[in-house]
Amino acid sequence: MTVAIRAEAPGDARAIAGVVGEAFGGNDVEPKLVSLIRQRGEVLTSLVAVRNEIIIGHVLVSPIELDDASDVEFAGIAPLSVAVDCQGQGIGGMLMRAAIAASRRQEIAALFLLGNPQYYRRFGFVSSHIGNEYGATGSFMHFELLPGCLQDKSGVARYVSAFQDAGA
Repeated sequence: MTVAIRAEAPGDARAIAGVVGEAFGGNDVEPKLVSLIRQRGEVLTSLVAVRNEIIIGHVLVSPIELDDASDVEFAGIAPLSVAVDCQGQGIGGMLMRAAIAASRRQEIAALFLLGNPQYYRRFGFVSSHIGNEYGATGSFMHFELLPGCLQDKSGVARYVSAFQDAGA
């Protein structure tokens, strides 16, 4: 069956919350996070994976601020979610490639995420030398869409306030 990737549309919020919650083991933190980012108008990209008119995956991109960098724009990918019964079918990869492409079109200099290095390296992510508000090391990663943009950068990357407000 064919999977299509498209932008989030009005009326998708409930289905997205269901997929995100399921993908994170019934946890309500990630669905709340997505909702808060949407409500606050901080969404750069929100994409869904659809099969037979049913949303089976979602990825969200929102701004990130870096302490010593105001000359370019950065963004974070979080969360990436695929319905449990659809995992392992390449849907997460489709969503990631689409989010990266959308970020390139928006002229985002680099993307950050907190996740499994073994999974995200396939998309070009590397462990970041940039600090983060969570104190994560090897699992905090970046992907320079503008090569060299982080070369002389340091400091701490900060996600939008919805991450803290949602308990993420």
